Amino acid sequence: MQKHFISGIFISLALNFLIKPFSVLVIDAGIQRSLGNEVYGKYFALLSLTLIANILLDLGINNYTVRNIAQDEKRISYHLNNIIYLRGILFLVYAGFVLFLAFIFDLIKTNETVLFLLIFNQFLVQSIALIRSVFSGQHRFFLDSFLSVLDRALLILFIGLAFIQFPYWISIELFVIVQTACYLITLLVGLFHLRGLVEWSALALNWKYIREIVTHSAPYATLVLFMLIYNRADTLLIRLLAPDGAYEAGVFAQGFRLYDALYMVGIIFASVLFPMFSRMLHQRDQQINELISVSFRWLVGGALALVFVAVENAELILSSLYQDHVTQHSSFIFIGLMLAFLAMSFNFIFGTLLTANGSLKILNSISILAAVFSVSLNACMIPWYGSKGAVVVAIITQATVSSLLIYYSIIKVQLRITPAYWLPLIFFIGFLSCIHFLLSGFSNYSVLFLSVSSVIFGIFWFSVVEVKNIYLFSLNKTDTQ
Repeated sequence: MQKHFISGIFISLALNFLIKPFSVLVIDAGIQRSLGNEVYGKYFALLSLTLIANILLDLGINNYTVRNIAQDEKRISYHLNNIIYLRGILFLVYAGFVLFLAFIFDLIKTNETVLFLLIFNQFLVQSIALIRSVFSGQHRFFLDSFLSVLDRALLILFIGLAFIQFPYWISIELFVIVQTACYLITLLVGLFHLRGLVEWSALALNWKYIREIVTHSAPYATLVLFMLIYNRADTLLIRLLAPDGAYEAGVFAQGFRLYDALYMVGIIFASVLFPMFSRMLHQRDQQINELISVSFRWLVGGALALVFVAVENAELILSSLYQDHVTQHSSFIFIGLMLAFLAMSFNFIFGTLLTANGSLKILNSISILAAVFSVSLNACMIPWYGSKGAVVVAIITQATVSSLLIYYSIIKVQLRITPAYWLPLIFFIGFLSCIHFLLSGFSNYSVLFLSVSSVIFGIFWFSVVEVKNIYLFSLNKTDTQ
């Protein structure tokens, strides 16, 4: 069982690391490069709108399904037959809410087809996530991992072929239609693997069951909603408030793309940490401080390394991805968002720790505060400074959230912050600062090679990652099973 579990985790990590970042950095970037910042900016704002309201489609249903099926697999049919009816009602509420906001913000004009498809796509995404939650609850990790990347793999295949064979067909409408097709195929594959597990019955609305889901999931749904607001609303606000909103949103999307790819990686690590933290907190295992120290150095040290390489090679990366569509302030936005991600990297550890501790009230308070702060400050900054203002707000917001999460982790979990947490990273930062000044006279590709080499050397020399800690991490992950 342990071998099966560990192999499932590594397969999930490998598939997500290979396919999702490639899809974001190559396919999505290729679409923006072909269509330009303004066209892509309009699409990106609509996508952000549908993502922010996405929680109305879920309300914590998928997490609830994982927990219930893990406890009693015999009730799969009961859960799914009730949830399907509820999901249909939620879709109507979600679609109506998104269309209402799009009408109020005057975003629906000339974008009706794209918006309708994006709304339907979110329904498909949540349906796939529901099926994955069944397989996750059954500990069928390979199938769960396969479905998590299948839609993106298909998107790479289809859009890649379009770029090669029919480049003149490329449009934002085609891009969204292909996404819809990929989600539908993935959903059908998931339903195929559900056959034999579920006995479908006539739909019946069980209000007691719905109340149970809403009661258990409301705090989680609130947390996700406000996290989405302070992480995603900036693009929508740029589109609405900046003087040249669509174009500015497109420029912001250039830098946000790598930020989003790194965010996906952070979420993967957080999902690995969550059951480990949950078990150790429940058992009052004193090794939790050591595990936090290790994960802190891995995640924050890894984020620091990636951000250093990205910042040192900002112009090279942007020109490689977007060619002639790079603007004068593209580098500023890109570097700013990388710094915002560095601040966010703390959240993947301490936010996960507080979630595992059941401190949802604190997390909700922090998220609401961050959402109000972010939207208010963006409303002041964006009309004057455009996407540059949004980047500054993102850095301040993420740094504030991280500081609060660390503070409450120390109080609620009685976390002991020792020099073992900070010293390796402090030495690593000092080392990278010296390398930064030494690289100033080199050409672009020399800087790329030397920055990557320096990061790899520094990570091991300053014990940001140690081989013995890889063993500790694997051992604790195995014990959660």
